[in-house]
Amino acid sequence: MQNLKGQNATMSAEPESYAYFTITSALPLKDIDAHMGAAGDGRCWSNGDHRKQPGGGTYSFSRWSLLSGVERGKPINEHLQSLWRRLSPLREKIIQLPAGMEGSVSCVGYFDSHLDPLEIASGHFATAAYYRLGFDCDFYFGDDFGHEEDGKPYWSW
Repeated sequence: MQNLKGQNATMSAEPESYAYFTITSALPLKDIDAHMGAAGDGRCWSNGDHRKQPGGGTYSFSRWSLLSGVERGKPINEHLQSLWRRLSPLREKIIQLPAGMEGSVSCVGYFDSHLDPLEIASGHFATAAYYRLGFDCDFYFGDDFGHEEDGKPYWSW
């Protein structure tokens, strides 16, 4: 099976796509670990930890993450399907997040062009609601929407 661009359907137009679940909080990371019953497996940090990025400083919030477990470059739908399977045994803990902890699912995709196809099945939004989670998408386009080079910002199409 091939997609609109003639590529193998197991790969996607978003070569760096991935998805993850995250909990953010002003509380220490150890409190999130305790509530979830395990440490996260993605980029996690605690409020006050030293930032490793240029510019340094400290984090003003804690973050606990769980990755989809799917290799980058697979379609976002595959990442989300895997993530829901990973979250399934944690559902009660997720829907009972205490005050001060907020859960969300994030999808990230890097595209060569703003014309590249993307598909997110509608059921993923329903599943996020079932888990009482926010749903965030961050997409980046190598061609700057195809308009910035002409001096036309994307919001003026």
